[in-house]
Amino acid sequence: MIAGRSTRMEVLELLRRKGHASAETIASDLSVTPNAVRQHLTNLERDGFVISQPERRARGRPSLLFSLTERADQVFPKRYGQLATMVLQEVHEMGGEAALDEIFARVAARHAAVIEPDLDGLDFDAKLKRVVAWIGRAGTLAEQTETAEGVKVTIHNCPFRNTALKFPQVCTITPHLMSRLLDAAVSQSDSIHRRDPFCSFIVQRPNPA
Repeated sequence: MIAGRSTRMEVLELLRRKGHASAETIASDLSVTPNAVRQHLTNLERDGFVISQPERRARGRPSLLFSLTERADQVFPKRYGQLATMVLQEVHEMGGEAALDEIFARVAARHAAVIEPDLDGLDFDAKLKRVVAWIGRAGTLAEQTETAEGVKVTIHNCPFRNTALKFPQVCTITPHLMSRLLDAAVSQSDSIHRRDPFCSFIVQRPNPA
C-alpha cells in the first residue's frame, strides 16, 4: 500500500484524474521538477502501478505517456465493508433475521459446492486439514487444535470483522461450510460478536464405525 500525501501518491491521483499524462505535465501540475517525477514514475512502473507508451507526434521525438494499471486501484481508499453493512441493513429491514440467515446459509452452500470435489475419497482428518487450509487462504489465520470437546478451529483474523460486529449471521458461514463438507456437528465456542478476541468452532469427530 502507498499511504500519506507523498508525491508518489499525488502522481497516482493525478493519473487517476487525467487518465494519462507525460512526466512534464505531471511535474507542471504538481509543481515539482521533471527529474523528480521521472524517478517516481520509474519506481511506480517497476512496482507495476503504472505503464508507459509513446505518444506519436507529427514532429519531434515521441513523448512517453503514463497511465495506471489495474494493480494501482488497490492503493485508493475502499469501503467494501461499509457497502456490505449498508446492503445487509436493507436486507434486514426488508426480510428480518430470517432473510439474513438464508443469505449466509446460501453463501456457505455455494462455497461448499466449489470445495466438495477436492474432498472426494479423503478421510475426516484429511478433509478437515484441507478445509481449514481453504478457509485460511482468505487471510483468516485459521488453525486447528485437538481438545477434549473435539477439534477446535480458531480464526484469529476475521476479514469481515466490522460487518460481523453488526450482523452476527456473518459468523455462521464458517460453521455451515464445515458442517456440510465434513458431515459433522459444528458449534461456535468463541465469537468476536461477543467481544472475544477471535472466533472459534468445535468440530465433533464422527463416531468410529
